[in-house]
Amino acid sequence: MPFKEGALPQTEQEQNIEAQTQEKESNVYEKAREDTDVFLKNIEFAKKEDLVEINPREKELKDEVPVLVIGGWGVSVESQKEGMEAISNEGRKTTTVRFEREEKIKQEDEKNIPIAELQKALTIVDAIEAMGVEKVDATGHSEGGLALAIAASLYPERFRNIVFVSPAGMMEKDSYLDLIKRFTVDEGVEEFKNMETSQLKSFYDYLKGVSKYIIKNPLMAHKEIKAMNQMDIFEMTKHLKEQGIGVGFVCGANDKVFPIEEVVKYANKQNLDYFVSTKGNHGSFIFDKQHALLAEDLLDNMNKDHEES
Repeated sequence: MPFKEGALPQTEQEQNIEAQTQEKESNVYEKAREDTDVFLKNIEFAKKEDLVEINPREKELKDEVPVLVIGGWGVSVESQKEGMEAISNEGRKTTTVRFEREEKIKQEDEKNIPIAELQKALTIVDAIEAMGVEKVDATGHSEGGLALAIAASLYPERFRNIVFVSPAGMMEKDSYLDLIKRFTVDEGVEEFKNMETSQLKSFYDYLKGVSKYIIKNPLMAHKEIKAMNQMDIFEMTKHLKEQGIGVGFVCGANDKVFPIEEVVKYANKQNLDYFVSTKGNHGSFIFDKQHALLAEDLLDNMNKDHEES
């Protein structure tokens, strides 16, 4: 569902509030960028060997701009490969990056961006630099979408279009404990209930990967979960649209982590270009390559929109 219509009429007071909010949001990222430029200059967040790239086979590139795929919380590179190959088979060079589990930013005052997510965002920016390209299209799933939104808000010149697949930060006043329950219990039951026999191995591999992810740095994992219910991704995507970046959302009707009936309360034409609902659940992007293809199709559509405008 594309959001194409013009904005609804606003009162003068509403216009003033919106303008002040936009100015505040821009200032947040302008000030944060002063710090992040220093971090990127002095800290290596991603190296060439941290990248995993899949090139199209026996097919010409339909777009020179590569697709950067950022997985959800605890998702291993191996769990993402089937979806990445599906995108690559559409004629797009596809890349992801491994996130280190060592805290590299030592800063007591988190200001407006949680440090755990800021480090992931800067890993994404460093990965784009290591790719040797000026811009990327990108997809971000779950917590990966939140880190991607931060990266693009800080460095919008490095991004063309972004598709967020069930991203974190979509629910206002979310509870830390409720979020953990929805991730571990509600969604786990939903995934297993709808899992085909052929997908069970991938599911168990995914669970093992998440376990290893937590064990490597439990404190960092705690901070990442906490950050997911602190930030408003819709404020960020509104900012991204103002920077000329195409924004699309894909959300599953059976998602137990971020229920779609809550998400649609905040999705509108000011913060999104496209909103697509599927029959999937939260993990569909990992276990169902059709969701990866849907994300690629949205990227393609947004690029055509830019060319026509």
